[in-house]
Amino acid sequence: MKKDGLVFVKGQMGGNEIILLDGTQVPEGKEIEWALKVLNPPYIRGHQVAWLYKGEEVNTIKAKIVSVSRKDFISSCGGLTQVLGKAILEENLGEYLGLQIHFPVAELILETDAGPVLIAAQNVDEGAKTITTNMAPFVNECYELGTWPMEVASVRVTKVGKVLVADTEEIKKRFPNVNFSQMTQPTLDVLWQIHREFLRKVYPDGWEGGDFAIYDLSISDNAEGRIIFPHYIPEGHIEAACGTGTVAVGIAIAERGDVLPHNGSAQLTFASGGSCSEIGGPDFTKVWLTIEDGKVTDASFSHSWIEILATGKIWL
Repeated sequence: MKKDGLVFVKGQMGGNEIILLDGTQVPEGKEIEWALKVLNPPYIRGHQVAWLYKGEEVNTIKAKIVSVSRKDFISSCGGLTQVLGKAILEENLGEYLGLQIHFPVAELILETDAGPVLIAAQNVDEGAKTITTNMAPFVNECYELGTWPMEVASVRVTKVGKVLVADTEEIKKRFPNVNFSQMTQPTLDVLWQIHREFLRKVYPDGWEGGDFAIYDLSISDNAEGRIIFPHYIPEGHIEAACGTGTVAVGIAIAERGDVLPHNGSAQLTFASGGSCSEIGGPDFTKVWLTIEDGKVTDASFSHSWIEILATGKIWL
């Protein structure tokens, strides 16, 4: 890759927009500054940037991930893993990063701040059909940071690591006029009230941005529930699909006893993706959980719609 412009690949997973960049092209110490420029207008725009580096081991990539609303490095991003798997197979990214691509399944390790993540991309005619991400490092991080029920804004919620997870039925008990099928400004105001109080309680020293997952188990076609992720409403950061958020929902549901494992495992399918103004969507996120004594010990997920949106160069 030439150094006269930042070479990028932009993709999306159910509306979660990810930008992949060459980590060797950014000066040390400028990773956050440059990523935030790329993530915001008038540049490419997106939700997360991943600076990618060749790993020391075979089929290993290192990533430093920056979130548009956190304005800092984050430890994990499920959407990144899905878009990365797609780009490796379809945009020659694997060849550039020195990966050994195999058929019918290409496996690689993405080294993140949470730990090494296994990505398995199923090959079909040099294209990606299904990408599965093992999220064990994120699960471990959630339990290390603490997972427990709590109450914010008079709503029963679950803290799952750094993620606020809320059931729509619990929100409606306190705020009966909310409408998750058409998330107009009054509903967004309620959600921000809940999220703001959560951030104040859990992060009294301040946290700009955050992670917020909402789920509805009452109605859904061909799925156990619907999900949406209003991560930071003041800046319009709402994701219709989110890998870490979906796994966090799975952990919360398991902790509450709303999912019962069969032989120690459970599979959940959530309607997700598409519009950010309503919960659910035309796509599906599948999550596989390993559960022991009510605790999730392992998790993997896959999303039904991943695509590469653009490739090219950008000058900052």
